[in-house]
Amino acid sequence: MARNRNRFLLSTVCTVAILSSIGCRGFQGFFTPPGPLNKQQASAVVHDPYPQNDIGPYDAATRPPSYQQPLAEPVRNRLIPDAMPWLGR
Repeated sequence: MARNRNRFLLSTVCTVAILSSIGCRGFQGFFTPPGPLNKQQASAVVHDPYPQNDIGPYDAATRPPSYQQPLAEPVRNRLIPDAMPWLGR
């Protein structure tokens, strides 16, 4: 009985360790390059890490020059539904 419990505990710990090391993207992030320049730029536009000008007070010093023109709110609201139409929003 204790032997089965130890085996179950060991397999559970190993499964959790493997799943936590893989993450949501699997091994894709480890073995593939980030992609061509156009793909990287499109990803940077979608995942803009800087605060939006229309959400809070405008502070020009927080955004670097290449990010001075963030996406407008209607465009930001359509990014996910247009990319994943099967969600059916």
